[in-house]
Amino acid sequence: MIIMALDHTRDFFSNALVNPTDPTQSWSMLFFTRWITHLCAPGFVALAGTSIYLQRQRGRTRGQTAQRLASRGLWLLFVEVAIVSPGIFFTYHFHFLQVIYAIGGSMILLAALQYLPTAWVAAYGFAIVALHNLADRVSPDHLSHGAAAWKLLLSGGAFMDHGRLWALVMYPVLPWSGIMALGFAFGTVVALPGPKRRARSLWLGLAALALFVALRLANLYGDPQLFQHLKTAQQTTMSFLNVTKYPPSLEYVCVTLGVLLVLFALADSLLEQRRILPAMHVVEIYGRVPFFYYVVHFYTVHLLSIFAMMLALHTIHVNPPTPIFNPPPPGAGFGLPIVYLIWACVVAALYLPCRWFAGVKARRRDWWLSYL
Repeated sequence: MIIMALDHTRDFFSNALVNPTDPTQSWSMLFFTRWITHLCAPGFVALAGTSIYLQRQRGRTRGQTAQRLASRGLWLLFVEVAIVSPGIFFTYHFHFLQVIYAIGGSMILLAALQYLPTAWVAAYGFAIVALHNLADRVSPDHLSHGAAAWKLLLSGGAFMDHGRLWALVMYPVLPWSGIMALGFAFGTVVALPGPKRRARSLWLGLAALALFVALRLANLYGDPQLFQHLKTAQQTTMSFLNVTKYPPSLEYVCVTLGVLLVLFALADSLLEQRRILPAMHVVEIYGRVPFFYYVVHFYTVHLLSIFAMMLALHTIHVNPPTPIFNPPPPGAGFGLPIVYLIWACVVAALYLPCRWFAGVKARRRDWWLSYL
């Protein structure tokens, strides 16, 4: 969650006008700043699945879990449209369907999967993640019927109304539901005793990374963006790591979940040795209130970017910057060192509000707090 805020801070404040993951235009620090945040969305979605598995083990029935997931999923779909998207673009005339939409839709699908054995849920996850790239060549624009459903569920894409863009799906549900299903199955690993949990996590992570390398070198299947040998070693390395997030390709899932599993095993080991307790006590505050942090950080970053533009342009009449469509104008953006500084300030500023809300959730048991 802390790293996620770096990407969104870069979106609003960076003066770089190139695609940060384009190996022919980007540079190493900009590429790394964008690439490291690739870990965030798969981590959110997979750990949501793991959390659901662990809740099941605490006594919830399949029916209770399914009902909870369905209601939670519908709530998140509403939140994406009514709260998160307006926080990014400051308008209700455009809807940006991204990770909250994907998590909500995946929860609804996982609600139906609750009545299956965990091994079957894992098989669903593997099948979706491994096979959905077969549909890459099918464009929704070529479908006479079902184009809207194809965009919402599989390919992503834009929705137009009389020439006006009114919605953009960046996180189609099906590929992300596969990641959540894998996270649900990973709950069986998390529930193991410490040494077995760490060993299995490490081997799963290394296997995923090995598969990524094999697929990337083969250049036959697994990502629409093929690996290329470019003019310099730096560009070639960036090309090797430049995998597709929208929608998440097989190679993207392998490398991100592979890294996350290795980091999980390492952090689990350090925690067992009590080496990261001071840092954990700070970081876990954000982890206790992920939804609160996610929503508030968007509004905070967006408002700060408007204020920065006013100062830089010496006027109160500014067109608010919005990621993708409207970057800061010349003279209003910043280089990466300042972007990193702003990111650190935003995360630090949100610590006390997150700690306060975490305390509210710990003291009270109101049913509606579980949705925030």
